[in-house]
Amino acid sequence: MNIFAELIHAVYDFKSYTIFRKNGGGRTFLYALLLNGIYFILSLVLPVMATFFLMGGFLGAAKEVVPDFQLKDGKLWVDETYDIQEYSTSYGGVLLKIDTGKPLTEEITDVDLLAFDQAIVMDAEHMIVKAEGSSPIRVSYAEMDLGDWSRETFLRKFMPLVPVLLWFGLVFIVCFGLLGFFVSALVVTGIGSLIAAFMGCRLKFGEMYKLAVYARTPALTVECVYAWLPFVIHYFYIISYGISAVYMWKALQKIREAELEAPKTGWTGGNGGM
Repeated sequence: MNIFAELIHAVYDFKSYTIFRKNGGGRTFLYALLLNGIYFILSLVLPVMATFFLMGGFLGAAKEVVPDFQLKDGKLWVDETYDIQEYSTSYGGVLLKIDTGKPLTEEITDVDLLAFDQAIVMDAEHMIVKAEGSSPIRVSYAEMDLGDWSRETFLRKFMPLVPVLLWFGLVFIVCFGLLGFFVSALVVTGIGSLIAAFMGCRLKFGEMYKLAVYARTPALTVECVYAWLPFVIHYFYIISYGISAVYMWKALQKIREAELEAPKTGWTGGNGGM
């Protein structure tokens, strides 16, 4: 069975897992690379490309994200106002407040900022910046000597860098995601070891890890579909690991059955085994 056929059998044919556990480490690693390559194309690259296409390319997407603004002679004008307050157990309280029609930096005091770990407040002439673990800093745009800027100037100077940054970000995400995949396979290996202990099925760690790599296939398939959904499913990772756990259980069942049967010759993968 070639490696592309394995992608299909890993989803619907539990008997094939009796063969997967005997694959070499290099073949399993190559399978993981192929699986993740397809996953990243379907769940990341294509959705991003579709988004840029709907927004009219990089420039259209940038105009959607960057508001119309002008900084001239030390005075800022922004056509939109922002008042974002978020709280998280990971990064604490965050405040982003922008209104060039009001003297926000005069209205907001250091006491008001005590509730936030990170804050940016901007009005027409001044801004307040607070980083985590430090006191707020108040400064005027004239003191910063930033020169004159507008959205058009900003996009003209930084748009040529966007494709480079996107490719750099993509490579970083792929490398980090690949590392995350092997870690997730390690977690599934632990789950599978517990299941095997209850079933009385003895497998070496290497064999169990190979099964976990293949058991991640149906979970990543579901994640590819989830990437295109217009809503968020909280704690989706539990569903993902649950799918892999079920496949490990069914795979170990088939392995246990094969061990109890008399030795047979020829292909033992089967066509279904669901």
